[in-house]
Amino acid sequence: MSLQLRNISIGYGKDKAVFEHITCTAEPKSLIVLIGVNGIGKSTLLRTISGLQPAISGSILIDTKPLQTLSASERAKYLSLVLTERLVLDSMAVEEFIALGRAPYTNWLGQLSKVDKNEINDIIQLLKIEKLQYKQFNKISDGEKQKVLIARALCQQANILILDEPTAFLDYRNKKEIIALLAQIAANLNKVIILSTHDIEAALEQATACWIMAEDGQFKIINKSTDFKQQVLATLNT
Repeated sequence: MSLQLRNISIGYGKDKAVFEHITCTAEPKSLIVLIGVNGIGKSTLLRTISGLQPAISGSILIDTKPLQTLSASERAKYLSLVLTERLVLDSMAVEEFIALGRAPYTNWLGQLSKVDKNEINDIIQLLKIEKLQYKQFNKISDGEKQKVLIARALCQQANILILDEPTAFLDYRNKKEIIALLAQIAANLNKVIILSTHDIEAALEQATACWIMAEDGQFKIINKSTDFKQQVLATLNT
């Protein structure tokens, strides 16, 4: 399942565009790193791709389906989003939190079927977080919380996973671990994963492509190559 952005402009109305003329495609098995200076519009772009706010112009396609034609419940089956805000979840167990990812598939009472429970268990085992599942979310470390957030997103069974600064509150070891985990998920589960980050060095070790929102207003795409990191860093320094 591919994601296509066709000449989109993003922002908060025609007179408040923060970035314009973005055209790119993301294919399955991709880990795409989105970078740019603070305030340039990275979060706005990710929110627009996720359908939380409309594009000012242009079109976003999931395969051949225009994003704006999908209902919220349909969109949740194609796209899952992990935001950077710290969550405070009093008395909620990790397993309960991960189960929220099954909301697009449960009945109106939110009851979990056997299929739902099996999916939750499979994801917990995939991410090797069995030791966390009965703990309270608020009592685990930041690195563990990030894995749990990813687990909840994966439980949606969406083929496109979007993360806004997933390593923002982590130490260097956990940053590298989370990015390596995302690379494995993209490759092994046939996902498109797009993440914004300021941890450029760690991210470029695993990325298959880099999208750069440059200060000159250009949207630049650099694909993996033998001198990938050097190309990205050179582009950032021009």
